[in-house]
Amino acid sequence: MPRSLDLDRLKQFETTAPVREPAPAPSAPLADRWPSREPVRDGQISIKAPLDVIERFRKLCKDDRRTYADMLAILMTEYERKAEGHG
Repeated sequence: MPRSLDLDRLKQFETTAPVREPAPAPSAPLADRWPSREPVRDGQISIKAPLDVIERFRKLCKDDRRTYADMLAILMTEYERKAEGHG
């Protein structure tokens, strides 16, 4: 027959709730940290495309050492420039 479980041994692990002191009132921002002039306005999209197109885009970005966002902006600007010239 199995032994009964001695639950009294678990009392050694009991803790009392720590006494919390009230949080200090927020102070003025630190002098060495300047607030941002404009909030960062980033977004994210997901583009589904054939793998060969995705790989071409990644290679283009890597070869030119640009982020995807930078390269997308360059391609869109160039497309718009050409569209204005032909339209």
